[in-house]
Amino acid sequence: MRLRIPCVSAALGALALGGCAALGPVAPPVTPALLAASHGASAETLTTGRRIFAGKCTACHTADPVGKYTATEWRGIVSDMAARTKLDVAQQSALLAYIEAARGTRQAE
Repeated sequence: MRLRIPCVSAALGALALGGCAALGPVAPPVTPALLAASHGASAETLTTGRRIFAGKCTACHTADPVGKYTATEWRGIVSDMAARTKLDVAQQSALLAYIEAARGTRQAE
């Protein structure tokens, strides 16, 4: 029985890491290119925004690719969803900074 617990823990850990990696096409990681496309947002802000996008935005539904909507549409979506997800103004700003930077790197590809 003792062997099962480490195996289960290892499997859950691999699943969690795989889940984060699977977000790549939908929520690209914070990279130097994404940072350059952010128009001055810090890496910390972008990382916070990505964490929100990958966490709160996928708690009830799958995340849409950042390129699916325009920046204006994303601002409306974030505004509409903020109350449901209990995002404060700083979190909304971080999320939008991340989305806009990620959209910028997608358009450059």
